[in-house]
Amino acid sequence: MKSMKKIPTPTIMAIDDTVENLELLEEMLVSAGYRVVLFPRGELGIQAALRNPPDLILLDVMMPLMNGFQVCRILKQSRLLSDIPVIFVSALGDIESKVKAFTEGGVDYVTKPYQDEEVLARIRIHLELRDARRKLQNQATHLEEIVRERTYDLNQAQKVANIGSWKLTLSDDMIELSEQACLIMGLADDAESCKGLVPLTTWMDQIHSDDRQTVWDVWHNAKSNFQNGYAIEYRVLKKGEVIWVHEDAQFELGSKGQPLRAIGTVQDVTERRAHLEALEKQNRLLRDIAWTQSHVVRAPLVRLMGLIDVFRDESLTEMDPDEILQEILSSAGELDTVIRDIARKSDQLFKPDEEN
Repeated sequence: MKSMKKIPTPTIMAIDDTVENLELLEEMLVSAGYRVVLFPRGELGIQAALRNPPDLILLDVMMPLMNGFQVCRILKQSRLLSDIPVIFVSALGDIESKVKAFTEGGVDYVTKPYQDEEVLARIRIHLELRDARRKLQNQATHLEEIVRERTYDLNQAQKVANIGSWKLTLSDDMIELSEQACLIMGLADDAESCKGLVPLTTWMDQIHSDDRQTVWDVWHNAKSNFQNGYAIEYRVLKKGEVIWVHEDAQFELGSKGQPLRAIGTVQDVTERRAHLEALEKQNRLLRDIAWTQSHVVRAPLVRLMGLIDVFRDESLTEMDPDEILQEILSSAGELDTVIRDIARKSDQLFKPDEEN
């Protein structure tokens, strides 16, 4: 059988200069199942709390040397003790004392004489609230860690794909960039110097002057017809070199259907585009070869076919068969030369650039 995790007993610290009050508090708290530590002076309680922080502190106001307000102020200034709930238990019932208690950081105020049930109920509530705050803080810390991990994973994926993300707020034309988007657009030399937020004009200034107006036109048209978003490829001047980027975007809408933000990606497609251009160049050359050589091939081929027909039917000509055969061989040789020339040009076409 799986053992259940034992819940630790909460520790309550009571600080009061009257011994009788401490004894009453101890009896009440121990009976309720709490672990109790007692101190007759504020400075002693502070020192003990710094060594072993309690879960809650019951604090008297009127004490010699250091009153309860001063003790609470010191507790709240300590990073280690600032989140410990402090409940004031005092004979002072005036509004001014209560207000000061809360101002100094107290979470509750009980006036003497008190009912045990009331004090225990308030203790239980504030222990539960503190436990809830801790759980929320732990959850928030856990979520922050997940966000950091996912952000790191996203940045790594963007680096591998050479793609960056961005978000533009339409109300102020400010663009929030991922590190990779910043690097792709040439807005920084390294990830550390990337500015996460830049004006739209700064982004546009990076676009090649020959493409800038086209991009502006696409952008303004997309804002007017935001349902479909847009996709465009253009050149960017980056460190004195020209690169090609592909940009995609969609619009985030408000509750009334109005566009609020444009959210998109930008990807460096320089290598892909160069590869496609090389393929297109090869295709054009292949078409030229096919067109030109088809006519070159046709002439000797037609001649060869005619000579073969003549050779088969001697009545068609008075030529000597040996002469006809020689013409056939000559035409075949011419056709072979044309075919070899086509093969040579094709081989050169598909060799790597450095071998051409």
